[in-house]
Amino acid sequence: MEIKTACGAGQGSSLVLRMWTEDVVKEMGIEARVESMDVSAARSAKCDLVLTSKALVEVVSSPNHETRWVTNYIDKVSIREQLEAFCDGHGISYKKKGE
Repeated sequence: MEIKTACGAGQGSSLVLRMWTEDVVKEMGIEARVESMDVSAARSAKCDLVLTSKALVEVVSSPNHETRWVTNYIDKVSIREQLEAFCDGHGISYKKKGE
C-alpha cells in the first residue's frame, strides 16, 4: 500500500503525520510506504491513500487516490481509525487492536 501525508508546505505537519502513520501501520502489521508532501503534490499523487487535515481534504481530493482526514496529526487513535476504515473498505487485512 502507498500512503501520502499532506500539509500546506509538505515540510512540517505532514512530516509529523508521516512518522505517526508509520508507527500505526507497523502496529497494524500492514506493509506500506508512507511519504510526506505538500497539497499540490498530494493532489496529483497516484497512491492508495492520502491522509491530511479536515481543512485540506477538498484541496487534496482527486480520482487518483482516496483521501481521508485525521483530527490530530499526532493522535494514533484518529490515524488508526482512518487506516482501519480504509483497509476494511478495500479488503486489506490487519492486526486488530489488542491482537
